[in-house]
Amino acid sequence: MSRLSLRPSSLPPGVAALAFTLLVPLPMAVLVPWLITGWQLQPALFGFEAGRYLGVAMMGVGGPLLLVSVAWFAREGVRPYPPIERVVTTGPYAYTRNPMYVGVVMLMLGQGLWFGSLAAVLYALGWLTAFVIFVTTIDDPFIQKRIGPTYDDYMKSVPGWIPRRPKR
Repeated sequence: MSRLSLRPSSLPPGVAALAFTLLVPLPMAVLVPWLITGWQLQPALFGFEAGRYLGVAMMGVGGPLLLVSVAWFAREGVRPYPPIERVVTTGPYAYTRNPMYVGVVMLMLGQGLWFGSLAAVLYALGWLTAFVIFVTTIDDPFIQKRIGPTYDDYMKSVPGWIPRRPKR
């Protein structure tokens, strides 16, 4: 009888994706914004009422993008955390190299706009800054070194942050 090891590197991809989602983006993108806003509507930021609807749209895109991106890793048999074993280039990863980060930031920004919370917007922008710094200084160079030319080609053909239709 095989035993399920609790070491992150030995978890099956589906279990790893679920654990990752519960432990990282869920607290980051839902719990902390709730602590900041209390999920109570405040006056619209800078009196810009249309910003609330932009916030709803961002949450409506960001939440599903985050969940689909994590699930896509599991579907491809890859865990959503290091060490990266291979590059996923299909699904949401065909549109942007960082769909999880894009999704989580959109979800956080959307909440800040919807609830009229400058603190929540600044929290989201702080994470966006941290993600960009992490990806450009640590993540991309590490994956380039580990994967090599395959990742170099992927970086040349798929944008890092602003999704676009895949080149065919």
